Amino acid sequence: MELSRKDCEILPGKRGFLTATVVGEDGAELYLHSLYDPFREAQSHVPTCVEEATLVFLGSGLGYHIPLTLAANPGVKRLVLVERYPELAAAAAAGITDTAVRVEIVTGLSDLPPAETLPPDLDSAFLRIVPHPPSLRANPAWYAGYHAAVATAGRERRRSEPAGGKALTILFLYGGYYGQRECIRGLQALGHRVISVDYRNGEVGTISVLQNSLVRERPDLLFSVNMRGLDHRGVVGEMMVRTGIPLAVWFVDSPEFILSGGTLPPPAATTFFLWDQSYLPQVEALGYRSFSLPLAADPTLVEAAQPVAGFRSRISFVGNSLVSDFLARLAEKFPHTVATRELMAAGVGAILAQRGNQLAALEKVIAGSGIPFSREELLFFRAYAVHSATTRYRTMLLERLLPHGLTFFGDPPGWRAIFGEGIDARADVHYFAETPAVYASSELNFNATSLQMPQAVNQRVFDVPLCGGFLLTDRQEALWELFRDDEVAQYEGVDDLAEKALYYLARPAVREKITAKARRRVLAEHTYERRMGELLRLLNSPGT
Repeated sequence: MELSRKDCEILPGKRGFLTATVVGEDGAELYLHSLYDPFREAQSHVPTCVEEATLVFLGSGLGYHIPLTLAANPGVKRLVLVERYPELAAAAAAGITDTAVRVEIVTGLSDLPPAETLPPDLDSAFLRIVPHPPSLRANPAWYAGYHAAVATAGRERRRSEPAGGKALTILFLYGGYYGQRECIRGLQALGHRVISVDYRNGEVGTISVLQNSLVRERPDLLFSVNMRGLDHRGVVGEMMVRTGIPLAVWFVDSPEFILSGGTLPPPAATTFFLWDQSYLPQVEALGYRSFSLPLAADPTLVEAAQPVAGFRSRISFVGNSLVSDFLARLAEKFPHTVATRELMAAGVGAILAQRGNQLAALEKVIAGSGIPFSREELLFFRAYAVHSATTRYRTMLLERLLPHGLTFFGDPPGWRAIFGEGIDARADVHYFAETPAVYASSELNFNATSLQMPQAVNQRVFDVPLCGGFLLTDRQEALWELFRDDEVAQYEGVDDLAEKALYYLARPAVREKITAKARRRVLAEHTYERRMGELLRLLNSPGT
């Protein structure tokens, strides 16, 4: 059998077995089956432990895996083949010889929305979705719409926002990433029921768990940190639109790279929260409802915040040197010419000269250059400039502290590469188990804010005083929105740093008073419990 059309062709493979080629959404030709042994390959697409009587095949190809699936799961009584190409669906259906199994076909011939082309009696509570990975790779957007429609079939649309004043059921996309455990503890402290959806089993597995959770748990909210757990095809976001369940995303890092990859969640279902308000215009320009939400402290760190002899230091800095492959990987993504090298030098200089307004300063320098970067090249060029400037900024600051008893915790090889073998550089410390003890054991904890943060404060500003440590930090605009003057010790720049450090080192009583006030402020206003309460309040607010 050989059928053909412009974007799909069925033809013999290397050993005579039929295969199929399609021209996918990106214009590239892709084989949907092995050219040598499609039967053996099909075994990897067979689902196991199927309890549902209905299977929805999301992409069928020629259907090599479908008879194998029926043989392994005799309880299946109904098949729905969702296939972009009608001739492939017909070929797959022809290979199903079990007359006791009901077979229905949904193809790409209809212009109707996916939900309107599916059998009306489908219910996501009683079906299993079986993706065909090659089909999804070829036409990710087409299948994404059907994936979301099938995964939410039979689920009535909920309210557009979770109601305030009651305990919520929150699905939390979890993968052990920064801030996730702290957010979960904060939500639980407020009395909300949090159900973790582990996304580390892959996108298809995550969608399957979400499908089941929508049925069993009837959630009020889906929560993600830095868009972690959201698939690159946009299925999860579309599921939220179809069910009316809001999606809250808290960015605790620069959103630029995150927003540049994959399909973005639908603005109609999504609210963004950003740790630095400088990025609000960027995400609002994409149509998202957005709010500023600073970082916070996790009170459970206090359990490990006991002075330890091995961590004692006069001045401590916990952090990575940034001397690694990171900058080299960024550098591979944009052209290196005399003009771009000169522009990089000018961009780094502008960032350092205009802290607090550094992103706008960098954009002005780039715009005036006339260099025709592609969108991706520009993204990596900016990232390289910001991180290069951060490395130079921190190096200049730390160099001023070296003569006064500075100890590095973390990345000893990197710090020694910068400052030489004679420095006191100690091994990495575990954030939860050891870093609190470093803060509590140091006379002065030094902080320098990454230059990707024009206005916000970083994690140390909350963690150090929480753990009973004294913090000396650089000036950031948000600092004074979060603390009073007598709760913070800050330096104005490179030339001011050593003088301020020596001043506070000579005055332990002053350090203790500032630390005590800062700690009270953190516990009263800057815990994850307070941040999660503010997030939910803003989510329910009518403003944009």
